[in-house]
Amino acid sequence: MQSSIITFEKIYMSIPFQDKDWARNNGFKWDPKGKAWYLPPGKDPLPFKKYWSYLENTFHDKEELKKRGCRFNLGLKKWYLPIGGRASFDKFIKWWPESLKQFVFSEKFVIQQFISRTGQAEMFKAIDPDTDEEFAIKYFLIDVDQLSTAKYKRAVSGEVEALQKLGEHPNILKFTDWGEIKRTERRYIVSEWVKLGSLLDYIELSEEDWFRKIFANFYNLDDHERQEIIESSKNELADAWLDESKIIIGILEGIAWAHSKNIFHRDIKPGNVLLDVDLEVEELIPRLCDFGTAKIYKGEEIIQSKHTVVEFRTQPYRPEFKELSDAGKKEIHYQKTWDLFAWAILTIEVLANDFMKTSEEALDVLTKKLASELDEDIVLLLKSAMALNPSDRPQDVSEFRDKIKELTEIRKQRLGWQD
Repeated sequence: MQSSIITFEKIYMSIPFQDKDWARNNGFKWDPKGKAWYLPPGKDPLPFKKYWSYLENTFHDKEELKKRGCRFNLGLKKWYLPIGGRASFDKFIKWWPESLKQFVFSEKFVIQQFISRTGQAEMFKAIDPDTDEEFAIKYFLIDVDQLSTAKYKRAVSGEVEALQKLGEHPNILKFTDWGEIKRTERRYIVSEWVKLGSLLDYIELSEEDWFRKIFANFYNLDDHERQEIIESSKNELADAWLDESKIIIGILEGIAWAHSKNIFHRDIKPGNVLLDVDLEVEELIPRLCDFGTAKIYKGEEIIQSKHTVVEFRTQPYRPEFKELSDAGKKEIHYQKTWDLFAWAILTIEVLANDFMKTSEEALDVLTKKLASELDEDIVLLLKSAMALNPSDRPQDVSEFRDKIKELTEIRKQRLGWQD
């Protein structure tokens, strides 16, 4: 899958002679006069970023460009940066062709890689060339199925407002910047980049593969050193709850912080929980992200307004209901319980190292497979968070979090567990 950002002019690139067949097979055209390959208009140039090299509007800066290692193509009458030169093309944004400037946000964040697309937005990895710091860019689409333009714009504005209200918290993805591309009227949000991906990867990968992912991103180890660490970890004492408590409680801390700011996330799921590493204490840190369906509660009675996107839900992390039914109206009134409902499902998935298709399946796994390995009080709290009747679910996340933390400490002391 490629991004929706395409060229609207020819983009000349420096492609080695030995790659000519590859270039032709990927839609490039040869310019015999300029003796260079170019990507025709209407294409996505991002997959070929390592070949970007040609500059525009350089007449008054040719001496500077020459000093910085650029060369001049007589046939095209264009300055370019040789591939493999001492400087990075990202340092020359001022002279990029207009089609490539689409990949620069807030005049400083340069897109490096397309990550994914959802029904509402595209995700990119970007850097700040001045610092080499990495960032994530959420680039909102213009049209979204089943949502009017007004409702969608309100939802995007709501996400920005929620992020601004949240401020900084160790279990919330750090919000850096936001803006709108005037030419396309598409908005974007810039956040910190988290290298390890999401809880989806954590649940899906084996323990050994997860270790290898951490090593690849944070440690400069050879194969022998990596294997030694993996083997030693297999001999460590394990506990079903305590092994995962940093992630489980960290997610709860993020939810509690959001609720303290009167913000309900309403779309807690594995893909919206990113995982970072604190290398000093060697602990995983979960960070909540994607507040696109969040509700900012301002003290009024919680009702479904014309701008509330309650129709966006992901099985099995949200209670199922028909919006216009009495049960649906009751769920909407108690929507502050949805984040804890989702947290309970996630917790069961992390403990079981498997994904659940329905909340009923999650409850069954908890009761028949996990309960024997957990304290009874912890099991009861998990069950209460998934109660079918929303009024029976815990209403105060902070109070619930404190109970979970207390029970975790009791279990640590009983088992003689050391962090």
